[in-house]
Amino acid sequence: MRLYLDVDGTLLRRSGHAKLRGEFAPAANLPRFIEWAAAGFECIWVTSRTRHGSADKLLPILRQAIGPGDEWDRMAASMLSFATPVWHDFKAQAMKLDEAFIWLDDAPEEESLDALRDAGRLDCWIQVALEQRPDDLRRIMEILEHHGSPQR
Repeated sequence: MRLYLDVDGTLLRRSGHAKLRGEFAPAANLPRFIEWAAAGFECIWVTSRTRHGSADKLLPILRQAIGPGDEWDRMAASMLSFATPVWHDFKAQAMKLDEAFIWLDDAPEEESLDALRDAGRLDCWIQVALEQRPDDLRRIMEILEHHGSPQR
């Protein structure tokens, strides 16, 4: 099953420490989540940072937020397999709406939500809210493991 992933606000949160480690900080449990997702899903980036079809603008931001070392090395190895489709106007353009998927995003654009609604797939979107629930990735993993994923 495909797992479409946003980054800003979904996997990274505003850090408030721009001078120390950059503008973003990793979500709680991010390394565990990335390894878990890579092992169980076909992971696909749907973030404005990869809309051109490459993770070359995304990976440095993730590395800065996480920092160098073994943790980054493990995550980077997992993320090398994540697809980066090209899209232009809104994220749902990168999705195969007629196949089973889950989409994690904190604040999708209205056009993407309309596309999901029109395809009868709005239930495939799961909102991540790091600002309200700093440990939200753990909740996401529990939802997908214990309650099953949306199947079509």
